[in-house]
Amino acid sequence: MKKKLSAWLDNETHLAYAILVPALLLLLVFAYFPAVQSFRFSMLKYNLKMPNRIGFIGFANYLHILKDPVFQASVLRVLYFMVVATAVVLALSLGFAQVLNQKFKGKGLLRAIVIIPWAIPPVVNGHLWKWIFNGDYGALNGLLLQLGIIEDYHYWLNDPTIALNMAVFLFVWRYTPFITILFLGVLQSIPGQLYEAAMVDGAGVFRRLYYVTIPYLAKIGGIAVILTLIASFNVFDGIYALTEFSELTKTPMIYNYELTFEMGRFGRGSAMAYLVGFFLFLLTLFYMKMSFKKEQQ
Repeated sequence: MKKKLSAWLDNETHLAYAILVPALLLLLVFAYFPAVQSFRFSMLKYNLKMPNRIGFIGFANYLHILKDPVFQASVLRVLYFMVVATAVVLALSLGFAQVLNQKFKGKGLLRAIVIIPWAIPPVVNGHLWKWIFNGDYGALNGLLLQLGIIEDYHYWLNDPTIALNMAVFLFVWRYTPFITILFLGVLQSIPGQLYEAAMVDGAGVFRRLYYVTIPYLAKIGGIAVILTLIASFNVFDGIYALTEFSELTKTPMIYNYELTFEMGRFGRGSAMAYLVGFFLFLLTLFYMKMSFKKEQQ
């Protein structure tokens, strides 16, 4: 039996099937089957609190979600989150990458410090900043009070104009190191002769940045934008740890979790998951096209 199996595996085609079929089966069981089941739920009136009233309603769940004012508000909120977070992450990452690309003592230590926020799990990051922003005993209030900037403790996460920006700050704090590493890798690949030639021609810091650095970074910059947009849209654990189900920071991902697992509305929750998934599919498709173009260059 072992000899027959060994002889069968000696064939490259048979060996490929032996390797791919188990992985394909796992993919079907744990990815595609749940996706098909979720789509089936999205076509049903399915509330766990009313198991006897499950019935087919077609695309009514999708229409209800699109008309839901809470969902609409969460979409506007996450669009603001994506734009602000992406702009700040890219700006900070470019600045940090430029600094880390210079030669100075302690550069290795500084690089290790920069990567720490990315290494800390999102939930830990969320609880850390929740403690800092706490209105009763938070470190931020204590610092501002000692500096004389405020006269009394402020409940930052209850302020409608501040809470969402605090969530943006949390995302920027964690995601900036990742994009910094991407940019740093590109900066280290730029030939030093280009900068020397630019300096000989009288180019200052900003002209060297514009004519030498940015053209090289443009190849990876578009991909960095898409990755940051996808990550900021998908953010869940950090915001949940920071504010839980607060209306001030509720994004589609958090609302989907609340609708499905807190309220038990699996039909509407599945419909929202497919709407969100379609948007992420478009972003991912754009990312793949940009990656393919980068490989072609």
